[in-house]
This record gives sequence, structure tokens and C-alpha cells, in this order.
Amino acid sequence: MSIKTFLGLTVGGMLCLSCQSNVYQIHGFANDFMDGDTICLRFESDEDRLVTITQVTDGKFTFSGETDAVSLCQIYPKNRPENTVSLFLEPSQITVELSLLPERNRVSGTTINNSWQQLNDSIWILGQEVVKTSLLPVTDSTTQLLRVKVVDSLHRRMSDCILNTARCNSDNPLGKYINQNYKAPEFK
Repeated sequence: MSIKTFLGLTVGGMLCLSCQSNVYQIHGFANDFMDGDTICLRFESDEDRLVTITQVTDGKFTFSGETDAVSLCQIYPKNRPENTVSLFLEPSQITVELSLLPERNRVSGTTINNSWQQLNDSIWILGQEVVKTSLLPVTDSTTQLLRVKVVDSLHRRMSDCILNTARCNSDNPLGKYINQNYKAPEFK
């Protein structure tokens, strides 16, 4: 086969794939895992329903298939189902980094998943500040009151991040998901 024929077939194949608007492809990185470890993909709303499974090879894994709706899903190692990374499964190319340390799990590749990851990063950083502030020693009531105000301020910032993400994504499934599932606290 000549290089010209090969290139023609490659381009033709790519065009056919690009015409299939309901195809998703997930490229995963799992450097903390061993070859042969099983990685699962499931719908978040139905934890008993697996979409598919795959195995780690050379620190990588892939999922591909078709979906006609954007759905919140989870990817996790079969032997550690509590170590999940959440993503919006949608017709597109998505990248996932799966780690033994949940705070290093990441998702990217689409507008929705990039915004989802940015929200998760912001909440994690603010949550770490809440924990750090809560663990500081308290010697008197003035210090205690100051700590309560700092934690309250951090909680307000978390809520603002969530609501801002919902506002910025009001026209897509991420915004709709937040609006359906998040109830902002009533701060005093």
C-alpha cells in the first residue's frame, strides 16, 4: 500500500468518525496502577449500572462508545470503588487522570468537563483552608469567634464558586446539574 493510499484511508476514517456526533472517547492516564488493573465507568445516578470496563496498559486506559445524552458518570478502579473521578460523559474526546490520591484525579477536554474540574479544584482548595483553620488551637473566645468568621467566609466563597459555575454554564448540562442538585445555604 502506498503512503498516499494510507493517508487517504486515514483521512477518510477520521472524517467518518467526526460525522458521528454521538461518539465519545476517553483517554485515561493511570500511572499509579498496574498493567491489567480493571477500570470501570458507571453512571453516577445508578451506581449498580456499569457502562463499561477496561484495563490499564502501560499506565493508560481508554473507553469509547456512543451516547445520545450528556450524563454525569464516574470512573474508578474496580479494587478501589471509593476512589472515583466524576465527569460529564458527552460526545467528544475527554481526558481523565486517575490516581491513588483522589485529590490528583482530573478530567478535561470539553467545556463542561473543564468547568467541572475548575469548580472541583476551587472547592478542594477552600475545603483545605476550612480544615486548616478548624485545626488551629483556640485559646480564648475572641480567637474562637474569629475562626468561626473565617470558616463562614470560606463557606460563602465555596457557595459563590458553585453558583457562579452554574451561572456561567446555565445553557449546558453542568449548569442544569448544579441548579437541580445544589441548595445554597442561607447565611446570616
